Amino acid sequence: MSSNPLPRSASALFSHVMADHAPLYRAILDVFAASKRQFRLHLRPDDVLLEAAWPGDPPSLEAVQQALEQLVDWGNLQSQPDTARVATIEDFYRKRLLYRMTSGGEAVEAGLQAFVEALARRAELQSVALDPPAMARQRNG
Repeated sequence: MSSNPLPRSASALFSHVMADHAPLYRAILDVFAASKRQFRLHLRPDDVLLEAAWPGDPPSLEAVQQALEQLVDWGNLQSQPDTARVATIEDFYRKRLLYRMTSGGEAVEAGLQAFVEALARRAELQSVALDPPAMARQRNG
């Protein structure tokens, strides 16, 4: 089995896991993963702000927008102009974006989910192995 290192662009997809504001980035990406399961592909920053399970007090909309842009830079999300809510000329010239998860971002989310599940299974196995009545039931059953 070869151990090819990840391409530079692919390794950037994992940057949010160890970044200074990792809980913020994880909360945002959890919203995108959940919305994809609901067949909602595009989200606005205010949608993310309302739907995320923030680890503490909710951040400001500006902080969410900055985090979204950072996730775009890392390749987890992509953005496109949001012209659906344009009612005035000023709205047209104001920067409004829709965000969606990239295929790389989806792969990272699937990998992190598999990692969490594997850790949970291992913890379950260890707790069963340390439980003498459970071990006896396994031998006798």
